[in-house]
Amino acid sequence: MKNQLNRIRIVTLLMMATLFAMFGCGGSGGGGSSAFNLFATDDLHPGYSGVWVKIYKADLKDTTGATVNVFSSTTGLTVNLRALNDGAAKFLLLAPGQVPNGTYNKIVFELDKSVTLVANPSGAVTTVSFPNALDDLTTAGHSDLSLTFAPPLTVPGTPKVCIDFDLKDWTVAGGIVTPVLTKHDGADLDDPSRHEKFEFRGLVSGLAGTAPFQTFTLTLKSGGTTTVTTDDTTQIVSDGASATLANGMKVEVYGAFDPLLNSIMAKVVRSESEFENDQKAIGVVSNPNLLAETFTLTPSCTHGFAPQGTSITVKTDNTTHYRGGHGANLTEAQFYTALAAAGANATAEVEGTYDSGSNTLTAKSVHFESETDMGDAEAKGTTTAVADAIAGTFDLTASETDGFSNPGNPLHVAVTATAEYRDKHGLTMTQSDFFTAIIAAPHQIEIKGSFASSIFTASRLRLKN
Repeated sequence: MKNQLNRIRIVTLLMMATLFAMFGCGGSGGGGSSAFNLFATDDLHPGYSGVWVKIYKADLKDTTGATVNVFSSTTGLTVNLRALNDGAAKFLLLAPGQVPNGTYNKIVFELDKSVTLVANPSGAVTTVSFPNALDDLTTAGHSDLSLTFAPPLTVPGTPKVCIDFDLKDWTVAGGIVTPVLTKHDGADLDDPSRHEKFEFRGLVSGLAGTAPFQTFTLTLKSGGTTTVTTDDTTQIVSDGASATLANGMKVEVYGAFDPLLNSIMAKVVRSESEFENDQKAIGVVSNPNLLAETFTLTPSCTHGFAPQGTSITVKTDNTTHYRGGHGANLTEAQFYTALAAAGANATAEVEGTYDSGSNTLTAKSVHFESETDMGDAEAKGTTTAVADAIAGTFDLTASETDGFSNPGNPLHVAVTATAEYRDKHGLTMTQSDFFTAIIAAPHQIEIKGSFASSIFTASRLRLKN
């Protein structure tokens, strides 16, 4: 029920923002461009577990031969095409925004000439190349993959198109890979669960709503614009601290496109002073090992390198900067404890130096998040005078509970190392400020997490009026 209410709240906010934008610009009539979203997917190829390509550009060609660029990256976007199918199509929003109204009969992708293949089930890695016949005429080492639309696309009228990098029909012979592209029929494109989380970089404008439920326009570094939505599960962080959204901020947004909201639903919004081109990976974590100071990462996207496999090894040490939910600084032990506690729900963003020979990224910084609240227990009540900021514990006289059987008051609470704290306005706050508040005076609060062995382990806490 809560998720349904949140979705209704977000839809209302998006409608208000859209109406504001329309009337603020003098209405919707007479425009020369229309909304257009370009997606990528793959058709299943059982012979490979990884097909890593680097995409530099995507251009639409109209019937006069004119070119409209919809995606551009000077460093290239590295994508595992094979990950865009798990038995059914999964979708990656590659280029959101608007294009001039018109008729388009072709799309051309400019990719790196080299492709990294990971065989299934052996895991053997090979590097192959697109045929010389596909060489880009202006940039050495790049190849052009094109698809002719039949019938042509009309804009307005075609607000979204999905291109299938049809791996089942790709052939490999003599170190040459011959690609096939098709237009996806759009089945399941309106299902939010089929859209992949990815990272989008750009500039914030048109901020609307009240934290934590906000929307903004993201003007993408790769070209185009899209709407981003935040809710009470979104982490908004800067380096080592929580942050507050503002117009003009440079941000990296990690999230998935929600076709029902026509917006990117943000899991993490990171404020950046400048966009860096460090070697970086974002994905699901497995096999955390504190003793060895390593974990396995299965990336959904990378910057600056193509993994030599479907996953990479991440190596940390005492120089690594560890961060948890909402940018909180963690010790190495706290970080690995959080990974283990989150289990299959653990994801991480890693920056550092990648070595292709060992398929290992030595981490300069790591940021942990959990895909869930790590439990569905909830409680509301009043804090007591028993609170320990160092231990991260306090007592609560619970007035409402849900998802567990309360053994009786006071309820003993312990916070996780990566817990999220919000004030009565819904704005993020630090653990120190939270405990300072409840030690100074009793507070009404709401907590979420899990309950076991007479202890409520809180992963999300909020002060209430």
